[in-house]
Parts: sequence; C-alpha cells; structure tokens
Amino acid sequence: MWIRLEKNELDLILKSIPDGPLVAKLREPAHPDTEAFAGAVQTDDELEVDPDTIISRGDEGAFVMSWTWVSNEEAGFPSLDDNEEPSASPSL
Repeated sequence: MWIRLEKNELDLILKSIPDGPLVAKLREPAHPDTEAFAGAVQTDDELEVDPDTIISRGDEGAFVMSWTWVSNEEAGFPSLDDNEEPSASPSL
C-alpha cells in the first residue's frame, strides 16, 4: 500500500513513534534518480507521474510508480448522468 503524506502529517507521525526502523524509513530522502526517471515517463491525459513518485531501481533502469486513469465504465461501473454527483465507491 502506498499513502501520500503531507509534511505536517509526516511530522505528527514522527513525533508520536519511537526512533527505530520505521522512523528511519520515513526520513529517507527520495532516491537521487527519482526526478530523472519520473521526467522520462511520457505522460498524457490518462497517465500521470508525481514528481516525488516511488521508483524501484534496477541495474538498467527503474520501474516508476504512475497513475493511470480508468473510467467507471472501464471498471464495470455505470457511468454518471450529467446531473449525478459521484459517490465515494460506485456500486454495480
């Protein structure tokens, strides 16, 4: 699972837990190659990459975590009418 934390949220967590492996992991800076790999992804309206994304570095490159747009219809949910408000979790 991946959770985006704002700086103030991260600070609250770090204040409330004792030093140890989790604190060390949360304080780790982004990999130095992150920006270069994130910038190399060809994005469009259906594919986005956050500038502080997670990368999994290998010898010859990296996997870059990205966001892919999937419509309700593509996921098997009914599409919304123009006047309908989106719900937190559409039901089939």
